[in-house]
Amino acid sequence: MRKSLICFVLVLGGAVSPALAEPMVTKMALVTIETSTTVAAPPAQVWATLTDVAKAKIWCPYWAGEPGTGSLAAVGKSLAYKDEYGNPGRSVVVFSDSGKQLRIAHVPDDGSYLCQTTFRLAADGSGTKLTVVEQYSDQMDVPLDKDTAASAKQAEDAYVTALKKMAETGNK
Repeated sequence: MRKSLICFVLVLGGAVSPALAEPMVTKMALVTIETSTTVAAPPAQVWATLTDVAKAKIWCPYWAGEPGTGSLAAVGKSLAYKDEYGNPGRSVVVFSDSGKQLRIAHVPDDGSYLCQTTFRLAADGSGTKLTVVEQYSDQMDVPLDKDTAASAKQAEDAYVTALKKMAETGNK
């Protein structure tokens, strides 16, 4: 696995620019939703269900209208989505560790929130332990973090259940 770090530093005459010395901080809510389940299928089968674009458009209704096929296993792969409120946006794979972890960032076109979903797979006997963690950051005034949490939990439970069922039935 290759890791890289990119740093940007502005240097003016050997000193850091005064404009960068004091960061501007905005208060944001961070909502974290976690769901774990055991899938009665080997990790390779769960990974295939998770990363196949055609299958992902079935278990995740937000990608249903996205054309195309291929794999979500590569960093940089992206899909258009429409969230439960009808807001369009883009989902982008930001991390992939084949068969073990997939991380996808979701950003609506209006920039009102940022969501990151992490899928972790681990062998568990003859099956797979699937853990899904969603993290949302929202402006404090819209929507309220408790409303985001309730909506996100309901949506996460639904697509994790659909993903589990699809993986267990041989991706049908």
